Amino acid sequence: MAAFRLANSSGAEMIETDVRLTKDLEFVVHHDRNLGRTTNGRGSVWKRNCSEITHLDAGFWFHPRFAGETVPSLRGVLAWLPPLIGLNIEVKTDGDWRPRSLVARRLCAILAESFTDYRRLLVSSFDHRLLRCIRAVNPFIPIGVLYMAVRDAGRKPSVLAGCCGASAFICSRAQIRKRHVRDAHAHNLDVNCYGVNTQAHLATVVRHGVEGVITDFPARMVHLLRSMETCEPR
Repeated sequence: MAAFRLANSSGAEMIETDVRLTKDLEFVVHHDRNLGRTTNGRGSVWKRNCSEITHLDAGFWFHPRFAGETVPSLRGVLAWLPPLIGLNIEVKTDGDWRPRSLVARRLCAILAESFTDYRRLLVSSFDHRLLRCIRAVNPFIPIGVLYMAVRDAGRKPSVLAGCCGASAFICSRAQIRKRHVRDAHAHNLDVNCYGVNTQAHLATVVRHGVEGVITDFPARMVHLLRSMETCEPR
């Protein structure tokens, strides 16, 4: 939550976060399959209940001043979310054997409790089967299809998005190509790029014409973007 609050105060327009489904079918904010690297817990996320995970310390590994920062639940993030900031939820399913239809139903049910419309929301995943399930459960939730080079090489953004009913194509800074952006824009898709953390990174993706920048340093990127805007010829 400290990172989300900082992003909000830095002027970010949207927050991106990874979530996983717990044993008791709640979602927690967690990137890894297992808890050991970034918390004082152990085991797989899907083998622990939400209440167990949300009491774990998830800040001490990063810096001593964040000791005591606990793992948020998705419901907690949704309850906190300021009214003018968007939320990109990346759903992680790798290692979880449970049916994708179950994950989709649970996510859609929780989101329906917090949103009357979904204009501030984007749900993304590398698991395109899950995205198709989400689309089937609730066709109004905006979908972002994440590009995996090993699996998706040679497939156009429009093809990947079309299979999932997605409105956005998402890839890393290292993967972005002008042909991707041309194809996406020709099919009314937004292009979002993650791993954009330096001025050089930003210059590259802006030159390519992407709509969204996902960064670890929102204050830096907001400052650079505003500087670029003031330097544009009128």
